[in-house]
Amino acid sequence: MQSSWPAENILLGLLCERPMHGYEIAQVVRSDEALHAIWRIERSEIYFLLGKLTKGGLIMERAAEQAGGPVRVIYAPTEAGRALFRQWLQTPEAKPRNLRTALLARVYMALRHDPVIAVELIDAQKRVLEEWLVREGQLHSENEVVALVHRLRRAQVAATLAALDDLRALALSRWQASANEA
Repeated sequence: MQSSWPAENILLGLLCERPMHGYEIAQVVRSDEALHAIWRIERSEIYFLLGKLTKGGLIMERAAEQAGGPVRVIYAPTEAGRALFRQWLQTPEAKPRNLRTALLARVYMALRHDPVIAVELIDAQKRVLEEWLVREGQLHSENEVVALVHRLRRAQVAATLAALDDLRALALSRWQASANEA
């Protein structure tokens, strides 16, 4: 199973940090200000995606917990789920239209797991976007609206490249801080 939604990969990433039940995942998503700013996942979507990830063999039901309340199933990633999550973290977005959600989700999850991966992802994403800008810069249209559309896309990608420089600086500072702790 190829997990394509950023939300699926976010859930995989959270479960790679530690096994959790659905309600706990919802609490983490709701209370994490940065994650909430990037992606809004409703509790109903979490349970839907947990079922989808389980059916796809990316997570498994590890145990059930009941402490005076309803039975809560604890989910954990399978090796296939861990491998898919690592692959997702290291894969830059090919299309600029997916940058706001998918790329930010990737970078944030990479920062949570390993700042080195975040730096490598950002560098790879910058290469992809720089190549895209070169190709896009070769497009010319006599139609004023089409020309404006292309100019707007180039401006958005240029702004993203500048933001990636800031994200890279953040990732480097976290990498250095984690190296100093070790």
